[in-house]
Amino acid sequence: MSEARVRVLTAADAEAVRDLRLEGLRLSPENFGSSWEEEAPQPLAWWRARLAGPACSLGAACDGELAGLIVVSLNPRMKRAHIGDIGAVYVRERFRRKGVAAALLQSAMEWLRAKGAHAATLTVSAGNLAAQRLYERFGFVACGQLQRELNVDGSFHDELLMQARFL
Repeated sequence: MSEARVRVLTAADAEAVRDLRLEGLRLSPENFGSSWEEEAPQPLAWWRARLAGPACSLGAACDGELAGLIVVSLNPRMKRAHIGDIGAVYVRERFRRKGVAAALLQSAMEWLRAKGAHAATLTVSAGNLAAQRLYERFGFVACGQLQRELNVDGSFHDELLMQARFL
């Protein structure tokens, strides 16, 4: 496998992003606030608009295939504009433990710093220890726990709120 190449995704990537995102929602529903049922019926135009929106979607390609995705944005509210938000992190199973998620997170953090962010926040499933360890490597610390935050088919999942400060 070649090294992951991370780039900003555009509306031209809508089909690949849709396929990857729906895979993540289907295989790991406890790791996302959205559901497959909500996003699968959306037309391709919706996916294109999402990629053109205010958030920045970054994709990691390996051997020409979209292997992972991360979405990063600055908070639009004036008093919170110095805070970045990271979400929608997903890496295909066959590309895990190969540095893809780290490359995506590194790129997201660089994007936020370049935009003047002082900190970044994210949530992670309390049961997803591998993701928590990755985020900790990048300076994130747990600063709260959201109990019963997600209801996946009648099973409740807690989420950890994590934050990394740049300044």
